[in-house]
Amino acid sequence: MSDLIIAVYRSETAAFVAGDNLVALQHAAGTEAEDIVVVTRDKTGRVSVNQSIDLATGEPLAGGRWGALIGLLFLDSGRDQPKGKGLAARFGATGLDARFVQEVAGSLDAGGAAVGMRVRLLGRDRVEEALKSGKGNPKILWTRLSPDAEDALVDMHDQIPDSVLHQGQPNDAF
Repeated sequence: MSDLIIAVYRSETAAFVAGDNLVALQHAAGTEAEDIVVVTRDKTGRVSVNQSIDLATGEPLAGGRWGALIGLLFLDSGRDQPKGKGLAARFGATGLDARFVQEVAGSLDAGGAAVGMRVRLLGRDRVEEALKSGKGNPKILWTRLSPDAEDALVDMHDQIPDSVLHQGQPNDAF
């Protein structure tokens, strides 16, 4: 089992600093790298997903799977969709808590940003403490992922075409 943690900030700067701090926390703990993603929403409402990058390989930490899935959580419009349609329905079908999905989808204001990661080895309490100790007073959202939900989310990710996953990836690491 693991946890999915998202910290929502009013500023992009605070979210990127928090992302850097989580990378440093992983290094200091000597744990296996987890995907860390910063999701931003610009003044026009456009959402961008910024993956943490391993500078040695140029690839997203832990392969980018969880960062991409976290980014998708922010793309749900929150509008009612025909039964079984839309991202919220897809996430619900994986077993992800519907309240969590709805909270995340509506949490990011224009000009704001969020940092998210799946937590296995560091522990939820340790990650939340690191996020709360930084600047920006984040709103922290989390949910527990059962092994079945994790497998279903991996399957969901695997159905996304590579061309979509690698579209417009920034070259800078955070």
